[in-house]
Amino acid sequence: MDLKISIVTATFNRKDFLPRCLEAVASQAYPHKEHIIIDGGSTDGALQLLEEYSNRYQHIRWISEKDNGISSALNKGLAMATGDIIGVNGDDDFYEPNVFGIVAREFIENPSIGIVSGNCNRVRSDQSHAGVLRAGFTNRRELMEYWKHWCEDVMLPAPSTFFRKEVVATVGGFDEADRYAMDYHHWIKMTEKFKVKTIDQTFANFRIDEGTVSGSQGQRQLDEMYAISRKHWGSILNPDYYRLAFSYLEHHKWPPLRNRLKNSIRYRLGWLLKI
Repeated sequence: MDLKISIVTATFNRKDFLPRCLEAVASQAYPHKEHIIIDGGSTDGALQLLEEYSNRYQHIRWISEKDNGISSALNKGLAMATGDIIGVNGDDDFYEPNVFGIVAREFIENPSIGIVSGNCNRVRSDQSHAGVLRAGFTNRRELMEYWKHWCEDVMLPAPSTFFRKEVVATVGGFDEADRYAMDYHHWIKMTEKFKVKTIDQTFANFRIDEGTVSGSQGQRQLDEMYAISRKHWGSILNPDYYRLAFSYLEHHKWPPLRNRLKNSIRYRLGWLLKI
């Protein structure tokens, strides 16, 4: 297996979390790897830590400079990546042992596949287990219809998903306007042109507590996912546009409206009965 794997991590003032992330990549037995860390100008001692680790491990490359957010930082990392396969890992995420060899083998044995995704554990700061996000992908339509399928039939957990470098060359990097759902947007762009293979095996772990995007900005993330999904519904002359629109209304708008109508009717009936 001579495919090189590049891992890209964006970080900013996260010294306490970085060691586990760095060690999880360093401990992978797979030899053809690099870990690119894009630091946003940390002042908490993270730079000294990165200097120490890069001196210890030759596969670590890093830069520190101001950026315009996570998407901007990740795009810098994608541009620096020299691997055939790329994974994006958060500064408080960490891989399971011996994952890289499994991923490389899947790409070698399936040359038509552009994306490989495995399961991802959800963990709290105290290391307690909070469930598993199981990788699954049926079709791109269901990815866009996230309100029905996300985390059920469709799930591409960011820390446990890998893609060929040619995928980035074809669809581009992360949209720097995205703040909370940049991974979801990336999957929508990728899956328009490239096939996905999901594996029922745990590849990585990610933290869900306050301070993470998923933990503290959940509603904003969902709102951004809707805006992203809608961009890809296609022309208003396309019947599929209206199928997606009605599906969204059915799941997010009509249930609250029905509840309000029911409550209003119950209130008025109650008032009339008292009279």
